[in-house]
Amino acid sequence: MYMLAPGIARTNVTTALRQYWFELILGLGIAGISLYSLFSHSSYVAVGLLYASLISYSLCFTLTSFFLNQQNVKFLDRMFLSILSMLAGIILFEIVYHYGFGISQAQLIKDFTFLGNGTAQGSFPLDWYLLIFVSIFIGRKYMTFNKSLIVLTLFGAVAMFVWIGSGYPQSFDPPWTANYLPIYQTFHVVYTTSNMIVQYASFFTDISKTIAIIPAFFFNKKLSVPSKKMIP
Repeated sequence: MYMLAPGIARTNVTTALRQYWFELILGLGIAGISLYSLFSHSSYVAVGLLYASLISYSLCFTLTSFFLNQQNVKFLDRMFLSILSMLAGIILFEIVYHYGFGISQAQLIKDFTFLGNGTAQGSFPLDWYLLIFVSIFIGRKYMTFNKSLIVLTLFGAVAMFVWIGSGYPQSFDPPWTANYLPIYQTFHVVYTTSNMIVQYASFFTDISKTIAIIPAFFFNKKLSVPSKKMIP
């Protein structure tokens, strides 16, 4: 029995590689981008696209595909659901980030009833964003609430609270912090230079981008495994 163990292990590895080859390739690509970003002198892959964004969005797509693969979902179905999951992650972060600047009840109603597809007249297309987000639940039969989903959601909530409570520093030109609501003074951070604001903004942006990964964990559904007979 013991002599069979290495052979069984090799068979299991081969089977796993055959099943998860696509996710493995994507994972290696994400790892490569992550390593490259560490040595890059810029936070941006291209104009308007952060490394943190590219990594988080790609990771959401890859994890969704992986979780669905565990449920033996067909390749094409996995691709469409993974795309929806990635879009939901992008939208979820944009909603959280946007309303981190504060919102009045009147403006919220205006955003929710704005039927345009842009940001005309100061409105945020909340209705369209929510429609995009809920489209992910077309795959509800592959979903379940789970501990990893709850943990990641709590982490994202804490990250955003600390960011906002530290003055919600932004790396716009010029860099600035918010001070028009008491919540922004929660941690009483004193920013002495513009460079300090940019550093804080970059740090909080990177860690809060984990919010964009949350939709993938809706699909982290554990399948019941039938009991196996003991090998004599």
